Amino acid sequence: MKKLILLSAILLVILFGGCKKKNVVYSPAAETYTIAVLSDNHYMDPSLLIQDGSAFQNYLVKDGKLLEASDAIMQEAVYELINAIPKPDLVIIPGDLTKDGEWVSHHSVHLYLEQLIQAGIKVRVIDGNHDILNHQCYQYNGPDQYIVQNIGPGDFKAIYSDCGYSDALYSDPNSLSYVSEPLPNLWLLAIDCCKYDSINNSTYTAGAIRPGTMKWILERLAEAGKKGKTVFGMMHHGLVEQFTDKHLTFPGFMVDNYRDVADQLMKAGLEIMFTGHFHATDVSEQQSENHTLYDIETGSIIVYPCAYRMITYIKDSSLIITTRHIKKANYPIAPYQTFSQYAESLTRIAADTMFTTMLMGIKQANYSDTAAWHIGHCMGTSLMVHMAGDEDNALEDTAYIAQTGRKYKAPWLPDYCDFLWTDKIPRDNSLTIWLKSGISF
Repeated sequence: MKKLILLSAILLVILFGGCKKKNVVYSPAAETYTIAVLSDNHYMDPSLLIQDGSAFQNYLVKDGKLLEASDAIMQEAVYELINAIPKPDLVIIPGDLTKDGEWVSHHSVHLYLEQLIQAGIKVRVIDGNHDILNHQCYQYNGPDQYIVQNIGPGDFKAIYSDCGYSDALYSDPNSLSYVSEPLPNLWLLAIDCCKYDSINNSTYTAGAIRPGTMKWILERLAEAGKKGKTVFGMMHHGLVEQFTDKHLTFPGFMVDNYRDVADQLMKAGLEIMFTGHFHATDVSEQQSENHTLYDIETGSIIVYPCAYRMITYIKDSSLIITTRHIKKANYPIAPYQTFSQYAESLTRIAADTMFTTMLMGIKQANYSDTAAWHIGHCMGTSLMVHMAGDEDNALEDTAYIAQTGRKYKAPWLPDYCDFLWTDKIPRDNSLTIWLKSGISF
């Protein structure tokens, strides 16, 4: 009996001894809800691909998404959510619902979301950088591509009226941001941080929170504090860096002035922000004085490993976060492959090609085709390790990467990959966050 008591004490020390804050209380009788997070669906309506050919393949070379399978993947995701045990009470989507903002893709996405709503699941969405006034939306037919209709901010709000806008408690006059209360005592702060332009035909990867929107957000957070509401945020762009110098190595994936924005939101009482955009599964935290803010980033369901989140929310207490993966879809693949193997092979080819092409374009480096491919392969591998979360496979590749860097005169390569593998606590795929305490494990 004494050994059992001692073991229990040791486990408690391991779980909570290193935490800076105390007085965490868990009540077994607390209300619990299930929240699912899908991000970066990048749905491409099948009508947009009349015939595969050079036009569509040229897009895929620099893209890396399973666009042709996106309808089958979306169908599988909806099926899994409706049949999950327990079934989600709420599904949130932090942007990039469509490939490139095509009107037809948005309407098809909404038809899928209607299935969730009809099954008794609430749905809340916000736009991503691909979704609104995108001037690169095409239909493909062999060697040719044709511009198709996109949508504007008003269209987005109308199409997804039953996904947050029609029952919003507050709507920001400066953007598509809104506040709703999808679960008892829980406010969801959906932040439109995307840049879209109806005049210059420009499409932006980067995002920013407009000054008027930021003022509106801080007012809502202050009100939530007075009313004793728990607030979760949702936005497309990253808020807390997931690895060293992400804002430099991958510009455009963090919201502008992200450190200051995170500091303001954190001091105003926000603890949880759900994000996407980078197609990686990661959780990062920022701390200041007695405040902690978690950026819970979810990968894309159409980029390997095709991840989504299932979260148990214990009301006003904690989040128990798990990660699931789409492992099958009604899409034709080779008989010797599983769907996961097919998805991994396409994502790997795209990652390798992206980095190899980039290296070949650096004239002063003067890399040969062979050198560029080997270096690019290491960079692509390291990116995929990060995208899967937790970076547990990093050590398996370190020696090969160092060897490649020496052989092909790229001494910077190990450091570059280390950037992607410098993962901060907490864990990415499975963890618990205690609200109002700053503790995670």
